[in-house]
Amino acid sequence: KTMFNGNALQLSYFAIDVFLLFGLVAWYAWRSEKLGIAGLIGFVSGAIGILVIRSGALFAPQGYVIGATLLLAGLVVMNAPSLIRQESPIWPPLLWLVAFAAGIGSLAYPPLSLVAGTVFGIGYIFAGVSLLRS
Repeated sequence: KTMFNGNALQLSYFAIDVFLLFGLVAWYAWRSEKLGIAGLIGFVSGAIGILVIRSGALFAPQGYVIGATLLLAGLVVMNAPSLIRQESPIWPPLLWLVAFAAGIGSLAYPPLSLVAGTVFGIGYIFAGVSLLRS
């Protein structure tokens, strides 16, 4: 028996996606001047990714995979200028790059999806800490 019924589970997923979107907006707003056009393109891709995840039924059966790929690819593209210039904070963009690579690797070796999700979440935690310290 599950801890949540269907509605409670959907509500928790909705809340997670809202907070992911808030985090994406905050990260981009904080660093937009340094990220340039790559940042804007990545931000838009990431935001669309979250919307696709939230509307997964429209893209069935792969809605979550498509959305997660767009979100992670967006984070990688958005933060590419920071990675290239090795600008601080480096950990969130680096972790998102590792998560993206693990996600791609999970196509060949599915257990890597757990690594991708975990590293993605840790990247968001590091981003939040960086934002709070700024």
